Amino acid sequence: MVVKLVDGRWEVVYYVGEHNHKLVDKPSLKKYLRSHQGIPPEERAFLTHLHNCNLTTGRMMHIMSDFYGTELIVPYGTKHITNLKTMLNKDATKEGDMIETVAYFKDQQ
Repeated sequence: MVVKLVDGRWEVVYYVGEHNHKLVDKPSLKKYLRSHQGIPPEERAFLTHLHNCNLTTGRMMHIMSDFYGTELIVPYGTKHITNLKTMLNKDATKEGDMIETVAYFKDQQ
């Protein structure tokens, strides 16, 4: 596909509809493609719930592999779950730290 900026808008000037490479035929390999990385919003909510139940990353990955049938076709890896858990922990402590700080200053008054 070739695009061109015309009058402040992008327009497609050339398009070839056929693929110029072999498609990935193994579902277990698609998680390595950049366009398929990340956790879908529904599963992110479910993993957040599992995180709130204090499950480990390995146990969360085991549950997701049960959903998909095997760990090979889960569209993300344990590193994605670890990053999600880190983000959730950071958000939880950020709010808690402010509450504790305000309470400390009120006690000092």
